[in-house]
Amino acid sequence: MNTEQARQDLSERGVTLLKGAVPPLLIDALREAVAANRAAGRPKSRQVLYTHGKAPADRPPLTALMDQWLSPFLYEGPGSTRAVADALRPQAAALLGEPGVLFQDLLLIKREGHKAFPWHQDFGYWPVDRPMGVVLWVPLQPSDGASGALRFAAGSHRLGPRPVVDLHDGNPQQVGADLAFDPDAWPSFAPTYEAGDVVAFTPTTFHASPAMRRPGERAAWSCIFLSPRARWSHANAPNHPLCKIVADGAPVTELPHA
Repeated sequence: MNTEQARQDLSERGVTLLKGAVPPLLIDALREAVAANRAAGRPKSRQVLYTHGKAPADRPPLTALMDQWLSPFLYEGPGSTRAVADALRPQAAALLGEPGVLFQDLLLIKREGHKAFPWHQDFGYWPVDRPMGVVLWVPLQPSDGASGALRFAAGSHRLGPRPVVDLHDGNPQQVGADLAFDPDAWPSFAPTYEAGDVVAFTPTTFHASPAMRRPGERAAWSCIFLSPRARWSHANAPNHPLCKIVADGAPVTELPHA
């Protein structure tokens, strides 16, 4: 798929698939990052991000849904994903139509028994003021619905930002809020992925991940680039750890790695 077609897909459907966009050497580097972070015992994310309040006491840990390392691009040495993120900058810039600001990335592991991720948008979990950016999701091995691969409600980005979801039950985190989203009202986009494919989507495209129904595990990497026109907004996700170190209202800038 050429860049112009991919950008048109993002505009019209909120999602596009770039087959074989990440070369095998970079996929190997991401697999090595997973192994290095495990060997180093780096702590994984403990809980779903509750943007405006504490996690309810009855919620299980995030490991009920998946194992996740947040922003390993900030690490130095083994386990860092920065080189891969930098290699994908041109693709992100081509999709955005402008140079992107590397915001965060995630190493994501689903194992047998991990539950489904419900339908949600990503934007509500970020301390930024506008949903201008692109998310790149890269499987590190062949993936489909039985291994928890991402599926999308094509065109749902046109709803604009909706309430942020509790990923343990799919309900809005804010009591009384109306998600006003029906996945059956939108065409389903649920490709079968090969290692090195990239599915790119907008921050307001609704997506979900089925439960892992195969033995073993499925690893993936997700990387987010924001438009340089976006600004930090603590009010959008005040519990995000970046709110402690970025200036509210300032233009988004890249964080120095450790």
